Amino acid sequence: RQLVHVALLKQEPGASFSLGENSSEPCIYSKGERFISKNMTYAITVSFTSTHRGLYEQWLVLDFEMRPVLLRKLKVRIGQQLLDDTKDPVLNHGVILQSAKRWTRGNRVIIPCSCRTEKQEDLLKEYKPPQLNIHYKPSCNNQTALTDENYKAKMHEFLYNEERAEDQVVSRLNVCGQITTMDRLDSPKFGMEFAPQGELFCSVSIPYKLTIDSPEGLALKRSVQSALIAPLDSHHPNSKVYEARVLQLVTRANQIHLQLFKQCCSDLALKHNKSYKMEVQFQLDRHTLCSLHKAVDLLPDISRVLPDLKNCGVPVSDITYESLNSKQQSALGFITGNHDGRSFIAPLLIYGPFGTGKTFTIATAAIELGKDPQNKVLICTHTNRCMLDGRQASLIQT
Repeated sequence: RQLVHVALLKQEPGASFSLGENSSEPCIYSKGERFISKNMTYAITVSFTSTHRGLYEQWLVLDFEMRPVLLRKLKVRIGQQLLDDTKDPVLNHGVILQSAKRWTRGNRVIIPCSCRTEKQEDLLKEYKPPQLNIHYKPSCNNQTALTDENYKAKMHEFLYNEERAEDQVVSRLNVCGQITTMDRLDSPKFGMEFAPQGELFCSVSIPYKLTIDSPEGLALKRSVQSALIAPLDSHHPNSKVYEARVLQLVTRANQIHLQLFKQCCSDLALKHNKSYKMEVQFQLDRHTLCSLHKAVDLLPDISRVLPDLKNCGVPVSDITYESLNSKQQSALGFITGNHDGRSFIAPLLIYGPFGTGKTFTIATAAIELGKDPQNKVLICTHTNRCMLDGRQASLIQT
């Protein structure tokens, strides 16, 4: 088939990927005919530059006018990560790490942006943060076994512990210092973006590198969508703090851009191309965690997730794949195997470090199940990126 379109999907902070040789203006899209060589083969060069050590990822998209398109994940590591890379932050000029008490609805008047729906707001109110939830009592070294009676309570506790740990990483991004306002953003990959009328953008310097293999960079990418901002003199309780949106696509290695909404700009009399001394506290996106809390409460049958393994059956399958190792083959056999139907089948949990073939194994099982038109396969993921990983694994398998 003829290659019609070639594109790069992502923009990583501190890095620049480009189709072809390095140039002053990165190229993220091109017609496929640019890369054609003899006998309908294609030689595609992706160049890369970076100013910081770290691990960077990119998706190369190849469109042959058939669906799904072919995806190729690229990874580049610059330098070796030192053991103390994540411990000693390099401070930027004019930035002070802020260790003050976190702003919450309990100690500040938060002026929200209009990004959330009423349903999302109700969910956030139903499951308050750990520091505001009177039912949450952190326990140390609690080795109590899971039972039908304590399962939901333990799951809520695990989620709150996860939130506290992740919030500690996010809080490292908090800064006091100068922000610079602007009414437009110019990205070499995405062009010029203008702030809506009455709103502004601003840049915030961060004292940590924000690459994907740093805890702060990963937390920013995975768990942060907004920040709270207020002048440095807003120390007394019940002061107003304003929610701003984090602009992930224009985040750089040590700099985050925010979108400041109308009420923030008008109340603080912010003007274009000015510098202001502000405190910025980045906020953990709690909506996903609250959705998991809700899922725990709506669970109709505890035995589905906490089965009695002594009374469960194990499916058996004679299907073999040379590309799978013994553990992957066992997982495939469990998913695709047959059983006598008289005993309950426990859910299968596949876990392991990055690169151990979890996605590939699941994709292989989905392909095998799909051969029988009577089977139905539902695949759910936390992110679109996870689904892209699975689709790539399926393409490799087929």
